[in-house]
Order: sequence, then C-alpha cells, then structure tokens
Amino acid sequence: MADNCLDVFVWSDFALTRLFMKAALASSKSDITRQQRSAIRLARFLYMLSDSGKVYQQPIYDGMTYDTLNDKEFSINGRQSHQFMKCDRLTKPTIHKNRIKEIILGGGQKFLSPERRFDAVIYFSTDLF
Repeated sequence: MADNCLDVFVWSDFALTRLFMKAALASSKSDITRQQRSAIRLARFLYMLSDSGKVYQQPIYDGMTYDTLNDKEFSINGRQSHQFMKCDRLTKPTIHKNRIKEIILGGGQKFLSPERRFDAVIYFSTDLF
C-alpha cells in the first residue's frame, strides 16, 4: 500500500446520475442492464415526486426488477468513472495510510471482507492497527 493511498471525492446527486445515465444510453444489449434499470427507476421516482410530492420507494425497487436480482442497483467500472474523476489527486492522493486507523474505528477492520482487494489489503496490513 502506498504511503499516500487515500483521498476524498465528493459527488453531487447530479454527478452520480451521470455515471449510470451515460452507461444506460451507451448499452446495446437486448436485456435491460443495471444502469438502464437505474435510469428507469430514477424517471419513475422523479415522476412520482412531481405528481404527488411523495415517493414510495419500495414499489419502485421491488416492482421494477425486470426479472433480475435486486441486490445491486448498478456498477460502474474504472474506465467509465475515470472521465469524471480524473485530476491530480487521483494519481497523487493526499491522505496517508496511517490515517486509516482514524477512519476505521473500534476494531472495524475485523469486519472487512478480505475477498475484496482493498478490504484484503487493510485486513492483512497488521501494521496499520
């Protein structure tokens, strides 16, 4: 793990929607992708909000699965997110790895999932905690 390995990126609601909207528009698959499902749900959410001023989330998520698992709304890989995040701080992070123990408190590192790459690096870096 590099000494300066972390940084913070702040996303607005609009910026977050750009991630899945762009991917939804670019998809050429015949089945509905996760990103397209997210775009459809966002449209329904905004319609309900403009129509009645209230949104009931459960019928949107449970009623619009399109015969797929409902556990992940969407995922975006690094090639797709890079265009929105490219800046000097992405290649030269400012937060030192020793600050991880100030971020993950109370033995939280014991609850990480080591099958995920970053979790595994933290989990097995005994010198951090």
